[in-house]
Amino acid sequence: MKDLVVIVRNVWKYYNYMGNRIPILKGVNMSLYRGDVGGIHGPSGAGKTTLLKILAGLDRPDMGEVIIEGYNLSMLDDEGLAELRTGVVSFIPQDYGLIEEFTVYENIELPLLVSGVPEEERKALINDILNYMGLTDKIKTKVRFLSGGEKQRVAIARALVVTPSLLLADEPTANLDWENAKKVLELFTKINRDFQTTILIVSHDARVLEYTNRRFVLIDGILKEV
Repeated sequence: MKDLVVIVRNVWKYYNYMGNRIPILKGVNMSLYRGDVGGIHGPSGAGKTTLLKILAGLDRPDMGEVIIEGYNLSMLDDEGLAELRTGVVSFIPQDYGLIEEFTVYENIELPLLVSGVPEEERKALINDILNYMGLTDKIKTKVRFLSGGEKQRVAIARALVVTPSLLLADEPTANLDWENAKKVLELFTKINRDFQTTILIVSHDARVLEYTNRRFVLIDGILKEV
């Protein structure tokens, strides 16, 4: 039996709006096994990004628990959650989260600097991931000069360089035409095959689900597997 990487149990999340407590996630339950590629489809405002941020330890649920690779996130303080993101979980935001004035190399290097990886080891890891992602010719290019598809690949490379068990992608195709979107989705498939990385993608585009083996729908805060 495959290892469970993600366990989400009865997760609720509320936001306060004009004095009212509004539920964003309503008793969400899900699990992902090692090697799964999960896709969550749903409209804007359904709670998709909120759920991803909770899985990444960037936000906390108001009720319920999340367990990633055996770590119960509710038992970790902020420092522990930050450490989780240096090798267990990587999160790719919709806007890529890159520093436009930094080069491709410098952007990919950031999580390794945070983790305290020695310089020679950093160089080797970055060169390997640049080669794997087909970005070697962009190594000294500033991010602001890249196309949307290239920025997405750099964001994926930065997330992958710390060899996470779980890779979370928030609307990775939203800023791309469908031809470039397919290339990004095929890249996720390749990463999953080559590294057995568990991947979870959220998208408002139902076509993304064609590239997953676990398919979920999130509507009005309620998650269902389909």
